[in-house]
Amino acid sequence: IISYLLPLNGINVAPILAAIIALTLNTIAFQAEIFRGGLLAIPRGQLEAARMVGIRKWAARQHILVPQILRLVIPSLVNETISILKNSSLVSVIAVTELMRVSQQIVATTYRPFEIYIAAAIIYIVINFLLSLLGRMAEQRLARRA
Repeated sequence: IISYLLPLNGINVAPILAAIIALTLNTIAFQAEIFRGGLLAIPRGQLEAARMVGIRKWAARQHILVPQILRLVIPSLVNETISILKNSSLVSVIAVTELMRVSQQIVATTYRPFEIYIAAAIIYIVINFLLSLLGRMAEQRLARRA
């Protein structure tokens, strides 16, 4: 829609910008639900108890609610980040060169699809593993603080 329909209405968008906007709009909805779920998982009484002992509303949110919410939502956010990474291969449809598009171009010139696609798969696996590892480290760090 962003790449093909906006230019029909006189709004020209560079392919890379269209890809960024599309992926961002796609993930915003999911991340909003992730954070909403995290917020709903925290008992309302915690904020009320903080207010009763004299902690200001914003300080209670910053020091009590946000750390708990982050601890709850990190696994889902890591999952969503990995999903964005996998969805990034879809932007090759609008001529944005990314890992899968580069792999296709190399296959077209070398006629060696097995090696090239295995290499691309390994790169995706390594990136996903690193994202998962970072998420696990963040979870553990927040768990120690609690």
